Amino acid sequence: MKLHFFDDAPNYQVAELVREPLEAYFAEVRELLPELPEKLSIWLDNSWLTKQTGTGGAAYSADIINISFDADFADKQAQLADLRGTVFHEAYHLVQGHTFIGPKAEYRTMLDSAIYEGCATVFEREYAGVVPLWGEYKQHSREELVLWRNAMKAISIEEFRDGSSKLWSKWAYYDKGDAQRWKAYKTGSWVVDEAIERSYIDILEMRKMSSTEILKK
Repeated sequence: MKLHFFDDAPNYQVAELVREPLEAYFAEVRELLPELPEKLSIWLDNSWLTKQTGTGGAAYSADIINISFDADFADKQAQLADLRGTVFHEAYHLVQGHTFIGPKAEYRTMLDSAIYEGCATVFEREYAGVVPLWGEYKQHSREELVLWRNAMKAISIEEFRDGSSKLWSKWAYYDKGDAQRWKAYKTGSWVVDEAIERSYIDILEMRKMSSTEILKK
């Protein structure tokens, strides 16, 4: 797989640090997800950085992925393992069509977006062998997860896409109201794990399914 790095990206200076591992990780994940394009472009920008891991990412479009990488992160071995997980996560989004620009995925409510995030999180957990912090939901009761699921299901896609509402930031990253992090990711991961348990469908096969189909499993 060929990677193109935008040389005008804000964090382009780390390109030489991440080029070789990213090429290896993308080649590896393309064996699992053959639908991925042969050529991908990488925008290096630390606006998606998760401080706890020193990495981050976002699926911008069908052939562009944003990657965040903290060059000063102390534990380089752990950071590269998380970078590999990030590649697997964002690559799954590309295949499922959950992208910022030109999304192909189906959306009705905020819960749909959370489910797609859950799919990618479970995929990186199962196939990249990492334990994403945002996918760890076992410390929450089923009642709490159901409450979060129902709350996101009640938020229309129009409300969700209204940038002024900052709903995604609250649900995906940190909610000051209850001091909880990653509620959308945790809930989505739980919904996906429940669907897998009921249907015996592997997360790899689930990439071909919409959020509606996953909820029906």
